[in-house]
Amino acid sequence: MSDREMILQQALALPADDRAYVATVLEQSLSEAGDAISGEALLAELQRRSAACRAGTTSARPAADVLADLRRRQAAGAAK
Repeated sequence: MSDREMILQQALALPADDRAYVATVLEQSLSEAGDAISGEALLAELQRRSAACRAGTTSARPAADVLADLRRRQAAGAAK
């Protein structure tokens, strides 16, 4: 097993809050390094998701609800 596969397996074994933290830090590091998703790729992904929503093959929630859930999860994780 390669180092990156081993690291991935270890990360996937973490509790959800810790995985979210790792994902956030990795995403930030990619953005800072200039490796973030390109404008064209981002537009294509947004169009794909929009089409899926219009077709009814996916669901959506109000952003306020999603943010409230994230804040509750973050507060619960900080209380540990």
